[in-house]
Amino acid sequence: MKDTPAESSEKKGHICPPSNAKHPSDRWESLFVYGFICRFTQLRGKVEGLNSPMDFEEALLLPEPNPIMIQILSRFVLNLRPGTRNLSSDVISSTVASLLQEYFKTPERTVFWDDTLKANVDPFPEMETGFFAADWDMKLKILRQLVELQLCHSQEIKAIIDRAWGVIHNKHKKIPLSALPPPPGDPGSQERLQLVPLGQDKDRKRYWVIDDSPRVYMSTNPWKITATFQTIASTRDEYMAILEKVQGGAPSEPKAGERRSKLETAHLALLKALQDRVEVIDNELARIQRAQRKIQQRNLLIASAELRETRTRRRTTRPDYAYMNNPPSDDDGDEYTYQSQEPEDDDYDDRMVLDETENVSSRRSVVPSTRRSARSGATNGGSKEADDEWSEWRGERRSVRLGAPSDTQLDGPPSKRAKTEDSAVSGNSGDIPVQSGKTNGGLKIKVNGAGTLKPTETAVEAVAGKKKSKFWYYAVEPIAAAAATHHIPLASDEAEPSLHVKQPSDGMSDEPNGHGGRYTSTTPSASASVSVSNADDLHEKSTAGSLSPSSNMDET
Repeated sequence: MKDTPAESSEKKGHICPPSNAKHPSDRWESLFVYGFICRFTQLRGKVEGLNSPMDFEEALLLPEPNPIMIQILSRFVLNLRPGTRNLSSDVISSTVASLLQEYFKTPERTVFWDDTLKANVDPFPEMETGFFAADWDMKLKILRQLVELQLCHSQEIKAIIDRAWGVIHNKHKKIPLSALPPPPGDPGSQERLQLVPLGQDKDRKRYWVIDDSPRVYMSTNPWKITATFQTIASTRDEYMAILEKVQGGAPSEPKAGERRSKLETAHLALLKALQDRVEVIDNELARIQRAQRKIQQRNLLIASAELRETRTRRRTTRPDYAYMNNPPSDDDGDEYTYQSQEPEDDDYDDRMVLDETENVSSRRSVVPSTRRSARSGATNGGSKEADDEWSEWRGERRSVRLGAPSDTQLDGPPSKRAKTEDSAVSGNSGDIPVQSGKTNGGLKIKVNGAGTLKPTETAVEAVAGKKKSKFWYYAVEPIAAAAATHHIPLASDEAEPSLHVKQPSDGMSDEPNGHGGRYTSTTPSASASVSVSNADDLHEKSTAGSLSPSSNMDET
């Protein structure tokens, strides 16, 4: 039976033979993935511990999550899907699976393409424990597929490649300076981005290097299906052995008039390139040793910090300062127990130290020797000290809002100075509250203080020519000379009585005394020697010219 024209016209893809490598170092995918990391990312040198291809292979072999592999996967995911947030170690595996599922749905062939199904097969359902628990071969395939997707679909990676090769998509627009191809020494130049072999020997073996480490790969013709790939040097000693081998197989000098073949010329160029890399390898190994030494020192500091005892809590045992040859064991020591102190029931045996200065000692009261509980005093029937809660005041400041008397206010405002002689004689008049005494009609007359009426004075609510107010009244006193000679009529200008304005808050006259105050009335009283009727007649005559007819002095 012949094949149909449709089946015969279909071409089969290139199928690579399965690899029999036992270690990631013998797989070309390791060189491919690590070369992409060095050329298109900044992970090498910035991720702690990722300094050479050997570090990448060790991270690939670990069956648990490690910082190197987590950072590599996170960078690959961000290149394909910018703005992804689920990049922690516990969810990075599911994030990679969901990202690959989006590309598996397309007809584009991937590493996991199945010819029988004509579709891509998702490998994650078979990995029950996730990406990190899979074998290194499966992890290497997934990383290879992520690198290929970035080279084809990542806008950032494609922009780097276009700039290196001078590709311009919109030719009608003006080319900015940043879009011009970089110089050959630039990390983004075409020479630095390409992955080409270091050289080829006379046996057509190709030598590959990816960075400044002593790692060297060797392969046959990569364009053939039967090509092989392996690692031949990972340390400096192995590198020097490869250099001696290549140098020993170098072709001899040609005869006069003969030209070297291409293989001999390529072998000599390979020998020259290997010799030039010796100094570069030494510098790189020194840099890696310094980085590893810093990591070890930091790990030692972390370990010592964990072992160091930190006193962050109070000790439960009392310290023993006795130096004995045979100290007792820790079990024999008395354990310290916390004892709560009740401020009301406990007795305080300590006395307060009295200040010897006069200002403080004058304000403090006698300090009792002990303090007794108020509850016990109330139970026993109480006492005079218990009735007065401020009797044991020791000189501290107490708040007025809590009911403290004025005696306990040490920083209160000072008392006002007496302004008159009467107020000075009567004591501290500013501290004594005003007491209202007798009332004469609608007037409130003070009984004590500086504003008290004298026996010879009469309170008048209003006087002609004077202002009337509810805050003061007028005190009228007859002239003493007129009282002595009451039978002689007085002239209107000589018989005018002296009027004194009496205010409840001030007992001073209207005349200034030169010091800003007022003189008190010093008119002698003559009421004791004059009878009541004569005094009334004299008063009416003396006030006839100054008082209004409507004012009656008898009514006051």
